[in-house]
Amino acid sequence: MDIDITIDKNSTFTIVHISGRIDASTSDKLEDAIMDILDSGENQIILELENTSYISSAGLRVLVVVSKQMQETGQFCLCSLNDNVREIIEMSGFNTFIDIYDGPETAQTAINEDN
Repeated sequence: MDIDITIDKNSTFTIVHISGRIDASTSDKLEDAIMDILDSGENQIILELENTSYISSAGLRVLVVVSKQMQETGQFCLCSLNDNVREIIEMSGFNTFIDIYDGPETAQTAINEDN
């Protein structure tokens, strides 16, 4: 199964919408898409996972890579996690270093308040 990646940009944020499963066969596509965004100079990325049904260790690795890369230079967060993906993120402890919000609007508001 493939993933569908849709990118919405506004003046401040880049929202990356993911549909499908993030696993060993799709994680490279996600990483490439996010790295392209970073290479273009964007530094506030919201990963919207409402239609993501599963994330594997390969997908979690992408989150670590992006989070570390953006730690000093921008904001990276997740939003709209379904129960299955939220459980995987929380069991792996990723919620301790990646902010998670209910939706893109909530994420944008929280990031704006932090800056």
